[in-house]
Amino acid sequence: MSVRAPAPRPSPVTGVSGTRRALYRWQLDALVAWLQCGRRGVIEAVTGSGKTDVAIAATADALRRGCFVLIVVPSRVLMEQWYGRLTDALPDARIGRLGDSGRDEPTGCDVLVATRHSTAAHRPLPPEGMAGLLIADECHGFGGGVLRRALLPAYAERLGLTATLERSDDAVADLLLPFFGGICYRYGFEEAIADGVCARPRVAFVGVALSVEERAEYVATEAQLVSARSHLRQVRGMPTEPFGAFLAAVGHLAEHDAGADGRAARDYLDAFAKRRQIVAQSSGKYELLGRFAPAIRQAEGALLFTETVRAANHAINRLDPLVSIELITGATARRFRKDILEDLRHRRLDAVAAPRVLDEGIDVPDANLGIVMSASRTRRQMIQRMGRILRRKRAGVGARFVIMFAKDTLEDPSMRFERDGFLDEIERIAEAAGTFDSARFEEIDAFLAAPGPDVVREPAAIGPFGTAPAPGTTGDTSGASGASAAVGPTRRALVAGEPSAWWALARRCEDPSGDGSARPDPDDVVAEAARHIGFELLYAVVSFLRWDEIGPMHHAVWRRAVVALPPVERREADELPYLEPEPLDLPSVLKPKAVPKKLSTGQAPLEITLIDGQWYMRCIGCGTLSPPVRFRWQVLEQTVDCRCE
Repeated sequence: MSVRAPAPRPSPVTGVSGTRRALYRWQLDALVAWLQCGRRGVIEAVTGSGKTDVAIAATADALRRGCFVLIVVPSRVLMEQWYGRLTDALPDARIGRLGDSGRDEPTGCDVLVATRHSTAAHRPLPPEGMAGLLIADECHGFGGGVLRRALLPAYAERLGLTATLERSDDAVADLLLPFFGGICYRYGFEEAIADGVCARPRVAFVGVALSVEERAEYVATEAQLVSARSHLRQVRGMPTEPFGAFLAAVGHLAEHDAGADGRAARDYLDAFAKRRQIVAQSSGKYELLGRFAPAIRQAEGALLFTETVRAANHAINRLDPLVSIELITGATARRFRKDILEDLRHRRLDAVAAPRVLDEGIDVPDANLGIVMSASRTRRQMIQRMGRILRRKRAGVGARFVIMFAKDTLEDPSMRFERDGFLDEIERIAEAAGTFDSARFEEIDAFLAAPGPDVVREPAAIGPFGTAPAPGTTGDTSGASGASAAVGPTRRALVAGEPSAWWALARRCEDPSGDGSARPDPDDVVAEAARHIGFELLYAVVSFLRWDEIGPMHHAVWRRAVVALPPVERREADELPYLEPEPLDLPSVLKPKAVPKKLSTGQAPLEITLIDGQWYMRCIGCGTLSPPVRFRWQVLEQTVDCRCE
């Protein structure tokens, strides 16, 4: 039986998807998984793999369906990046901005790009009578007390984007997964490298010795750490491995436990931070850094990663006489940051040093050499850093990583208990990995100088669809009849995304025989195709990829989608194929800290306010005022007879 509904309004974009290029196979698979989860879910994909293209395809389809789209991003810089990408991809759509100097309203645009803080403050809702899609870039960052207000329940469709959905608190389980529904797709470096989306690196671990003074300070700090660690290992429910799980559990106790366990956790974290500072700022690393000047000059762009601004400044002082290098910090003005990155892009700079600010989201030019002065304990941060260097390279150009470590310390790759989890990951995906002594620099230099692969694999991509199929490429349909004959192309060709097969299917909805006879009902063709390959894949190819022509097949798919893709609210929870989140084992808190009461907004319940020249204390919840006083300092002694429950 055919399913019919009013045809959707025309898309305000060229073609159907709005993208000007084909999607990678993984991007289409991710969108199919998102559809299967009722258009709610988080897509975990490594940095540099193309998450933005996934979001743009979802945005274009939402506009075609008459939905309003809100894209929430971490910063003003990212807001401008998204605005530029959307303006280019969706030239006929009205793109607005909310944040910094942008003050656009949902009623005046089709897509609104807003910073997290502006979204939390202004809470832009879809225009009256319109459905909404909320896309959260770097969605792992929405767990804070204020930023969680940017996750607006009024948007029924939700798409989260992140390299890895991990936090050291309970926000993933308590907030992010309930809001987005779950993780619908994961795409790691191993898959991205196998697909040709990312490059396979060569990784050099280079060890330096601590000075006598640094070693003495390290040993003293280690004694404090051992004492705290001994207590923590006795805590019931405390995971001992992997180290990332242990560290997350320690952070949980430090934040929530007011008893002996919490004190031990805070002592451990204090000593741990001090010890990391010692090794991160080891003088041997800065002495070694100058030896890499030739490799930096020969690279096609180099990035120097540090943990602190002070460490970045030390690195700049060491390298500045030898290479052309600039520093970007959180305090760098946006226009200067843009100029610096443009200089790196056009090779007017050899390198850029940055303490964390380039880790998340910023559109960094392609670089093929990364030097890590001190590895982060956060897996998400290391994935961000790796993604900057592992972007796809042309033939002959290799991706190179240098990871410095202080020998016989927590940084040493030979250490097993406190071994960084990312070390296992980067060694697993590396073309070659070696551990070197800084005194034998000729070996390091030869290792890094090896050329990249002669042949670079072309990533599997699907679309665009705009030319008639070549004869004999649509599958054997001889002897078939009825609806099956109308499908035409083989299931294998359709699933593989062969353009000729999809074009043939579209043509069969118009005229299967070529002579104008026996034209089938497009709804029957679509129903049969959906039975063979699944409706979500059929919808995704028709709606997310670029077609030069929109014909009966498109409209038949969109009519059928009204009932074949029900919203998540109409589905049973066990029907939604979310992936299992990474388990986070946290120990029990024996003596919880007293938490001051706050409103649901995350604000403190009282505020000081000036009205008609007099100062008051006001309850934010019910608005009750204290007695007025003349001076602001006097109001701190006032009380409010609050009516809030």
